[in-house]
Amino acid sequence: MQNSKLYSTIPTLVVTFCLLLGSVLIVDNVEAAQQKRRSRTKKAVAAETTQTAAKPTDPRKLTRIQTVTVDVGSTKRAVELFYLNSPWGQTTFSYLEDGGNDYYSNRTWPFAHLKIKAKANYEGKSVEPGDYVLYITPKNGENKQMSISLASIKLEAGQKTFLVNGDVFTETPENVNLVTTKPITFAKGAPLLNSLKIELTASGSDVNINMHYGDRTLTEKLTVN
Repeated sequence: MQNSKLYSTIPTLVVTFCLLLGSVLIVDNVEAAQQKRRSRTKKAVAAETTQTAAKPTDPRKLTRIQTVTVDVGSTKRAVELFYLNSPWGQTTFSYLEDGGNDYYSNRTWPFAHLKIKAKANYEGKSVEPGDYVLYITPKNGENKQMSISLASIKLEAGQKTFLVNGDVFTETPENVNLVTTKPITFAKGAPLLNSLKIELTASGSDVNINMHYGDRTLTEKLTVN
């Protein structure tokens, strides 16, 4: 009788053992799968980090708004100028200088924002105190030679400048009031600079706007009354 009970218990024990063994195996398999996924994730993150670190930063995105000022006589900060230290590119500049049908040759390029405190003159034109943009129009089908323009602009309330950090493709502001335009030629052969640099110097009532871009230079004169 006892043997009969023992024999009847054995299948139950076997089934229970199998279930326990299966549970252990399932847990082990789940843990192994999770470890495998974690390992793949770590490798993917490491690979992405390596690729990001290896990818060179676009220098255009590193451009920042620069500010220069100059006193004229007793007028402090008579002229204030904002510009982006845009990286020099010989090929890109050639589209402005030599012309063509490319995107670069068929848009205006605002490169400086002027805040003028006192009445002034530029190329024989009267300039009232306020905000102005200096922009270049490339040589193209309609413009026989690269030219520079000065135009007054209106900023939005609280806006310091229309220029934007990291945006070397900033558009010329809309609704500008053109003061004057003239053909220009940048002098070649200056020491090579990797980015645009503009300085303001005063001589009496004259303010010189000295531009140095790559191996090109140009000076424009503004006379403060």
